[in-house]
Amino acid sequence: MGIILSIIGNIIVGAIIGYAARLVLPGAQDIGLAQTIAVGVIAGLIGGIVFSWFWIPITFVLTVVLAAIGIKVGMDKGLLKPQNSIG
Repeated sequence: MGIILSIIGNIIVGAIIGYAARLVLPGAQDIGLAQTIAVGVIAGLIGGIVFSWFWIPITFVLTVVLAAIGIKVGMDKGLLKPQNSIG
């Protein structure tokens, strides 16, 4: 039961991080909720490991910045597809 709650917690925190990252980026990001959550979860895991020695609010801010960079690079490189595209 603990693993399931941990996964659900990571998804929720990832969604918050991904959403916050999209808020700090200028302009519109035409990516879907699943991609936003995926980038947020990945940034949360990397940020949690890399920034673990910092104070928690600073870690959250740095993780949001990391997610924003991930969204921007993913969109520029075509790794994140617009939500209305097929395929």
